[in-house]
Amino acid sequence: MSTPSRPLVRSRARRSAAARRKQAAQDLLVIALRLSGWLATSALATLGIATLFFLVLGGFTLDGLMLQLDNLASRFVAADASRRGQFAAISFGVMLTGFVLIAFFRRASLISAFFVAGDDQ
Repeated sequence: MSTPSRPLVRSRARRSAAARRKQAAQDLLVIALRLSGWLATSALATLGIATLFFLVLGGFTLDGLMLQLDNLASRFVAADASRRGQFAAISFGVMLTGFVLIAFFRRASLISAFFVAGDDQ
């Protein structure tokens, strides 16, 4: 039986540089995943606030919620293009303001996303 040939042994400096690059790439991936999770959670919370707004307008009932959404949809369809544009701008501004407020209150979790521990579990 023959033993498999061993690969060439790299120098310690070269191996540690490669290990550092690999660790840096892994850290960047962890940060990217945490940041995307933070953004997704903040965006979903913003949409939840908008849904809660219509639920409150509907008197906390599903029938009321659907009536409010039907009212909004029928008025949106009946409006001309300039009014639709105004509505889109106002809606975007309100949603952006909500996102900024939610992001402000979640800033501690955003900051913690950039601190990567060696053995994250």
